[in-house]
Amino acid sequence: MMNFIKTDITDTIQSFRARLYRSLKSPIDAMWELLYIASSQHYLISNNGVTIGYCCIDSEESLLQIYLKDEFRSNMNNVIQELITSKMIGSASLSTNEPMAFNSCLLNAKSQQANTFCFEHNNKAMEINSNRNVEAVTSNDIPTIKLFLKEQIGMDDTFGYTENLVSRKEIYLVKEEDIIVATSECRISDTQPDIADLGIIVNRSFQGKGIATQVLQQQVNRVLKLGRKPICSTTFDNKASQRAIEKAGFYCSNIIFDFSFTA
Repeated sequence: MMNFIKTDITDTIQSFRARLYRSLKSPIDAMWELLYIASSQHYLISNNGVTIGYCCIDSEESLLQIYLKDEFRSNMNNVIQELITSKMIGSASLSTNEPMAFNSCLLNAKSQQANTFCFEHNNKAMEINSNRNVEAVTSNDIPTIKLFLKEQIGMDDTFGYTENLVSRKEIYLVKEEDIIVATSECRISDTQPDIADLGIIVNRSFQGKGIATQVLQQQVNRVLKLGRKPICSTTFDNKASQRAIEKAGFYCSNIIFDFSFTA
């Protein structure tokens, strides 16, 4: 008999997650890990009284992550089907970097659509053809950064997102006089010791000038000097962002798909 037992992020979950990450075919995207997966409900998966893995389900009843111990990997399709038939999930968002879980969702899906393209870098230092100054954001900049995020992408940061990045020295900006041209995140992963995740938002008034590529190139060199590997991501329909990322030496290594299990 299969059971799904609600739990917090315990040592057991962290141990399972570490094993999952070691098995991935490519790195996990930081936004999905820190914003979506971290805030989802975690469950231990039990089969006939034996804990065989865990899964994460968000408030929309969408499966965001699942792991089974090696000796129980052959049960993946049965577990996915049980989650569906018990109506614990009606959808899933999983990456091609988790082939077994991805394939099981694909087999059971009524429909699917690409959501996010995830990129790795060729890990070669970039030749910088710009003198734009990419500087670390300070605590004094936080109100301005929050206003920029709200105006440019509609993000109302009332939950300490910017403060956390500033305290970790993981957010940067580019200015012309007193105008923010772009912000860029350089998140040093706590769970993937060799990875740093880059992100960039360019002011709409400055888009189309190659700024995203220029800033990403500088951030790539920053990451490589730290002995880490840069990754980044963008939505599947953002063609301009994809071009800028590829010009900065990145290539698409995995794709996050949305699956629907209902008609």
